[in-house]
Amino acid sequence: MNNSTPAKQQICPICDNAVQPMPRYPRYVCAACVALATDQHGRGVQFFNTGLMGTGCAGSYRADQAAYPSDQCWINGQRCCAKEARFGGIVIEVVDDE
Repeated sequence: MNNSTPAKQQICPICDNAVQPMPRYPRYVCAACVALATDQHGRGVQFFNTGLMGTGCAGSYRADQAAYPSDQCWINGQRCCAKEARFGGIVIEVVDDE
């Protein structure tokens, strides 16, 4: 008999699709929505690690790879923020505008 508690479900705050539960990142955006990230003017952006070991966070425009000087992006009209994930990689989370 397995007495483990099932993991709490988590959904992408943009599209409401199920994502892998990550309590450290409760508002993280799914990969499909990450692919829709733009700057505030609608130009496509992407984020990546700057270090070989999956550290750092920088952005570029998808069309020409020019540097994107911000960690902010917009996905379906919602403001988001990209950052280095705890064990490497990039995580993008929805920002609650207040």
